[in-house]
Amino acid sequence: MINPVFKVLESEGCRSYLVGCPTTRRALLIDPKVGMQQSYAWFLDAYGLELGAVLDTHTHADHLSASSVFADAGIDLYMSHRTPVRRAKRALEAGAQLAVGELSFEVREVPGHTVDSIALVGHGMVFCGDSLFVGGLARADFRGSDPAELFESVQRELLSLPGDTLVFPGHEYGSVLFSTIDTERRTNPALAHADAAAFAASLGTVVEGTGNSAAVDQNLELNLAAHPDLPDSPPVATTCCGSPAASDDEDEVPELPPGGHAEAHGSLASPGEWVDVRDPVEWKNGRIPGTVSIPLSELGFHLERLRSEPPRYLSCRSGVRSMTAAKTLRHVGVTKDAINVGGGILAWQNQGLPIEGSPAT
Repeated sequence: MINPVFKVLESEGCRSYLVGCPTTRRALLIDPKVGMQQSYAWFLDAYGLELGAVLDTHTHADHLSASSVFADAGIDLYMSHRTPVRRAKRALEAGAQLAVGELSFEVREVPGHTVDSIALVGHGMVFCGDSLFVGGLARADFRGSDPAELFESVQRELLSLPGDTLVFPGHEYGSVLFSTIDTERRTNPALAHADAAAFAASLGTVVEGTGNSAAVDQNLELNLAAHPDLPDSPPVATTCCGSPAASDDEDEVPELPPGGHAEAHGSLASPGEWVDVRDPVEWKNGRIPGTVSIPLSELGFHLERLRSEPPRYLSCRSGVRSMTAAKTLRHVGVTKDAINVGGGILAWQNQGLPIEGSPAT
């Protein structure tokens, strides 16, 4: 199986995914968000990718999509055949294959949050938009929402996937990068109900359309317009997760204070015990000697390796991304013992400890 070139980008709880073919360097951008265009351009350049297409998994209610910006620049836009968008699009139906260079993803329809919600499945991953979240399901109180249909479509189209499939949702309001289908089957409380009727009943009195505030309706109109006049950095109008997310309790993850960095590094039995989760370009420029690189966005591609040789320490630039890595590995049951390196490589080099390459900034 070909592992894609892959980057997870986040802003205000909204996730975008940059998926590239390692051979052709063609890339797909999933769920682009207004205000993040400079980040997308930077990572396309850093990873040596050429953007060939963008995809919206559904008509977003909470935030503004940047898909019109790319469509106006001549980039192909993919959406569901059910989406009444007024800009040029390539319509996707259930079972269609979306090619990204030599990569290929199957389209699955997962209505319930919206009538036009789709997911992409392939290469051991599912990009599920606003349907299945880490520890929950999407809201179902917008116009066109149906909680029973949401439960049924997730059960039918997503939980039927192999258990080790990596789950990449459209939002994550905690600090978990991804989940797996098996983890969600076992731990997601929204999926523990006997059937769709029981799930819908658990939500109480959900009235279709009550989630449509004036700000939500404005977002929907702009996200369906042919050539909308978009603000540079609009606020998110609402959240789209209707069920509890994974715990964000940082006390669960032990942290190595800077004063213990040198001793911990000196006690390593093998390089695999200390994993640096920064991006490849950061690793190439400068790193802590004797550590290995597994970029955070690509962590899911290495779960088998990490299970067989669990890391003792996880580090990044300042300790934020490595905390996310530790929480994610805990969530999917790979290891609960990984220690976050407090302050990351910045704290390491501030102590005068050795660096291979250039110091981090």
